[in-house]
Amino acid sequence: MKTAVALKALAIGLTGLALVGQPNASADKAKVEEFYGTGFREASVLSVQQNLSDCGDGEPTTNVVFINNTGTVTYTGIMEGTGQVRTTSISNSCVPGQAHVGIRVLDTFESVTVAGRTGGAVVEIIGSGRVPATGIQINDNTVRILCGTGQLKGIHAEGTLTASIRAEAPGVPRIDYRPMQLWVHFGHRHDVGFDFLCQDLPGHDSDD
Repeated sequence: MKTAVALKALAIGLTGLALVGQPNASADKAKVEEFYGTGFREASVLSVQQNLSDCGDGEPTTNVVFINNTGTVTYTGIMEGTGQVRTTSISNSCVPGQAHVGIRVLDTFESVTVAGRTGGAVVEIIGSGRVPATGIQINDNTVRILCGTGQLKGIHAEGTLTASIRAEAPGVPRIDYRPMQLWVHFGHRHDVGFDFLCQDLPGHDSDD
């Protein structure tokens, strides 16, 4: 059975310092500009879940669940912009009390600024999460920009993103912090084979 759960966006005061570095001198020999920076990611999504398995053990608390989230996402810091998000994940709780999750996210932007340059982009996040206690999830992820348009055409960017999430409960405020760090390269027209994901974004056919 499918269930839909609307998750409200949480207005978070981002007190962490977002850093955007200067070009790395070590990249000069290859005429490639390299930047390092930090930032935050915040999403507001609608979640649809589907049970894939009951783990075959007769326990009502164990299962394998497919989760599909869609909604909006906002980045601040080295990346600045708001786009559309789609997340697919599988939660495996076949070992009682040891739930863990595999995650893939695609964030799509018609316009986003990365290290001072603006264009369309598709960002991929892949990682895993664990649930150490009821209502708490800890995620560790890798981030990369799969393709870009406009001034971001040919961008190569990779980094890490962590998430600390605690569900709201009576007398317990919700926590949802997702800090990231990103290494960004411009200048070598890097293609990781996902340019087709940006073909419908503004500026895809531009060389600017």
